[in-house]
Amino acid sequence: MRFLRLSGWLGLIALSLVAAGCGSGSSKKKNYPVTVARFMMEASDREVGSLIRLPISGSTISVLPKTYFTEYDITKCEVVDNELGKCLYFQFTEQAARDLYRLTATNQGRRLITTVNGAAVGAVRFDRPISQGFVITYVETPVGELEAMAKNINLTSADARKEAEKKR
Repeated sequence: MRFLRLSGWLGLIALSLVAAGCGSGSSKKKNYPVTVARFMMEASDREVGSLIRLPISGSTISVLPKTYFTEYDITKCEVVDNELGKCLYFQFTEQAARDLYRLTATNQGRRLITTVNGAAVGAVRFDRPISQGFVITYVETPVGELEAMAKNINLTSADARKEAEKKR
């Protein structure tokens, strides 16, 4: 009887160790703030969209419910400086670059809205097809926060692509 109790406890301990080991890889805590950048398309006058508001300008834009580009599509995010100020440069994967070209070729005059962690932060209007595989967008975020935002977007996107690759 005593042996059965002891083996039951040992079995329970072994089971808990196995369960703890199984979850350890997937619940690894990130050592940076997860910063998810995604891109949505402006809805046309004939399409039903949801209204989003940019945080500083207060501009409202009707967007389609579909996310066109996600953290899995971003290979690089950098802060760049040009004549109009600082902005974010997003480089996409080869597949996403082809999708970006098709999207911008058929939707000229519309805007691509950048969201970070679900909040709209910027928009860029297409006046021609984008064939280079990158988007430059001005974001309504304090300039002092842009470097950290870009760094965390890079880390989040790289980890997301690595995790997706492991699952394949």
